[in-house]
Amino acid sequence: MLLCLDATGLGGLPAAHRAGMRALRAVIRKEFIHIRRDPRLVGYVVVLPVIVLLLFGFALRLRVDNLTVAVCDQDRTFFSSEIKSHLQQEGGLYVTEVDAPETVRELIWTGKAHLGLVIPPGFSRRVADNQQTTFMLLVDGTMPTLAQAALYGARVLTDEDMADRLTFDDPDHPSPAVRKNPIRLDQTVLFNPHLRDSDFFLPGTMGIVIMLVSLSLATGIVREKEQQTIEQLWATPISRLALVAGKMIPCAAVTVLDFVVALALSRWVFALPVRGSLLAVAALAALFIASVLALGTFVSVVSETQLQAHFINVFVFVVSILMSGFIFPIEAMPRWLQPVASALPMTYFLEAIRGLTLKGMPTTHLLGDFAALAAFALLFGALCTVGLKKQAA
Repeated sequence: MLLCLDATGLGGLPAAHRAGMRALRAVIRKEFIHIRRDPRLVGYVVVLPVIVLLLFGFALRLRVDNLTVAVCDQDRTFFSSEIKSHLQQEGGLYVTEVDAPETVRELIWTGKAHLGLVIPPGFSRRVADNQQTTFMLLVDGTMPTLAQAALYGARVLTDEDMADRLTFDDPDHPSPAVRKNPIRLDQTVLFNPHLRDSDFFLPGTMGIVIMLVSLSLATGIVREKEQQTIEQLWATPISRLALVAGKMIPCAAVTVLDFVVALALSRWVFALPVRGSLLAVAALAALFIASVLALGTFVSVVSETQLQAHFINVFVFVVSILMSGFIFPIEAMPRWLQPVASALPMTYFLEAIRGLTLKGMPTTHLLGDFAALAAFALLFGALCTVGLKKQAA
């Protein structure tokens, strides 16, 4: 009976199964050996997730402390001083005093203040006469999260504690039993009146599209290394600078096309305002594309395999999304982490593209961002050239 089973092949199934398991163990062992022999890959797999976790654990905060409010005090009395003190102590706002209402708008426009308050002349006299005074309150609506935090901080102007502090104690003019709230806020949200999240996210999303496409395409050098065709390029009379440019220009053409599509969809489908110059938007996108492609090419130069390059690109991509101000305010990060945001090209692109689309800022006010992106492009381009020269030698 047993011989019959063996003859039909049924008795050989356990042996075949054991052979398959041995083969599986051999493949698993082989892959672990490959991983162990690639110390860079081990470092990326172990170290990068730890760095990401620590950075985001410290950096990702929605609450922003000490938002700046620009105050134009046209009353200059004890009661107007009480208002500024109350904004700092109870509202958690940092008060900057200016001389004219136009300066309040300018500080908000340039991003140096998140909130603006104008205290009109004669305020103390109206308090003594139990009359209500209207204050002009301006809010930067570019980032809805910050705008709502600023509005919440300004609510202390109309609470009962503020009304108690604005009591005029005069024996000849006693305060009535029932008093009007001495302050009425005339609130205006600038740049994004309806606090639409799409108006805030879409300019940054165009930057995400550029980064995603550019970093994915800028792996030509490391691909040549893996395919062992890089030596053929060294044998050609082409310069290293021309080699870098030749690798980047086709990628740039594809990325420009993707940016144009993203901008058109944002404008026509989601009604994203473009209040600034389209030529300035195009120049900004070109500089950002150049800087990201140069960064991606540099990663390709220093990497030995495409897997290593992808690990680094993913790390750069994730850090750029979460620490550039795309989602979480930079102001909410600890001060010791804010330099990380300053080291990301995405940070400067976001600041400039939001200024051009939402605020309609002229290019002259954004020259710092344009210059930073150009510097990134030149720096990483130079590092690519130097790295290729060393590898060719």
